[in-house]
Amino acid sequence: MSYIRFKLRQLLQRMWFLPAAFSALAVLTVIIAYILARFAPDELPFVMPANAVQSILQILASSLLTVAVFALSTVVGALSSASSATTPRAVPLVAGDLRAQTSISVFIGAFLFSIVGIIGLSAGLYSEAGRLFLFVVTLGVLVLVVAALIRWIGQISAIGRVGNTIDAVEKATHDALAVMAEHPLLDGRLLDGEPQGERITAQKPGYVQHCDTVELQRLAEEHDLTLAVLARPGAYATPVRPVLAVEGTFGEDVAEELAACFVIGDTRSYDSDPRFGFIVLGEIADKAMSAGINDPGTAIDVIDTVTRLLLEFEDEKEDAKHDRVFVARLDPADVLEDVFRPLARDGAHIVEVMIRLMKCLETVAACNPSFAAAAQALGEDALERAGGAMKSPRDLAALRRSSSWIA
Repeated sequence: MSYIRFKLRQLLQRMWFLPAAFSALAVLTVIIAYILARFAPDELPFVMPANAVQSILQILASSLLTVAVFALSTVVGALSSASSATTPRAVPLVAGDLRAQTSISVFIGAFLFSIVGIIGLSAGLYSEAGRLFLFVVTLGVLVLVVAALIRWIGQISAIGRVGNTIDAVEKATHDALAVMAEHPLLDGRLLDGEPQGERITAQKPGYVQHCDTVELQRLAEEHDLTLAVLARPGAYATPVRPVLAVEGTFGEDVAEELAACFVIGDTRSYDSDPRFGFIVLGEIADKAMSAGINDPGTAIDVIDTVTRLLLEFEDEKEDAKHDRVFVARLDPADVLEDVFRPLARDGAHIVEVMIRLMKCLETVAACNPSFAAAAQALGEDALERAGGAMKSPRDLAALRRSSSWIA
């Protein structure tokens, strides 16, 4: 993924972006209606009274302000619900839901369109042709508002709920896996063994959100360097945890340019970091098994979701678009531990959850050979934990029967 595309994806997920874009479009629409009216013929088939258009705009302005405030309060409540019922790490996905943002944007944009239209009519800026154009545009805005209201009714019943949040995390993880499959090893070569060369640290501590391998390749070619990426997106970079190993001769200015190829943030990003999605799913399942919530069914739902995602997980094959940049593969053991270690630790006493966990690991080990060894090791660890946590011999016997695939 290029740096520009990464930034655009980040921008689209900001909750203010779509409302601001729709508001700008609303103002532009009123201006275009005013300009087009200047090219209309002097005599029109019929005349549109100013008060007819203004009364419609006043109704829209007075009602849509209330609707927009209600919609925003609903989203705020959904964000709070998603944070308390699942995990705060899932809140950006709920806030970045384009369907909800589009509805709110239509309400705010239509409100601003009405205000600007009323100001123009009150100031006498519109001729007879201008009022006719404005009336036609107002009808179109009214249709958009009605469609947005109908769509919003269906959205408020799902937004912020646990199932909807799990689906959002699954989609974000699926998209990250698709990006990884499209750009295996960040379009670099496979790093095998211990990297050599001088270490370069990030300009500030934080999580790697994006690695611009296109720019890394350009700098490597320009200065005759060989680069090994030590911190893929999702890694935590500090002054003692370098992001890059460089073989070759280079100066301080080149080192700064190389470090600038890594976008560092305070939090992890879903875009190029599939492990983060698995971590969040594990947090949702782990929280569901807490004493305050006590919902093993949600944990089982998460395990089923993770099973689907792990079956989509493909080995990264060397593409070598950037022949001077070396990147290590994701470790399957790390991926499994991200999501299943909290479940194996805190759900060891719940037989239903542990049986489903064993079935998931069995399926993944059989269908995705790269995960076979890691799934076997994690299955053994989960079985050992359950043996010390389960009080019922029958529960433990049922779990052992579901674990017969472990060699």
